[in-house]
Amino acid sequence: MTHYICAGTCGGVSDKPGSCQAEECPLKGQELEPCTCEDGRHGNGTPVDDDEEDED
Repeated sequence: MTHYICAGTCGGVSDKPGSCQAEECPLKGQELEPCTCEDGRHGNGTPVDDDEEDED
């Protein structure tokens, strides 16, 4: 299934096209890139934990 990822440091993932909204990401406001991986690694070998919360 196609999803959209941020190539910046935030590791953002969305099921809809759009732009990065993470305040701390250097690519905030940049378009998310389409990705069709099925393993959650987005082509870089690192699984993304969608349930991960930022701890301030």
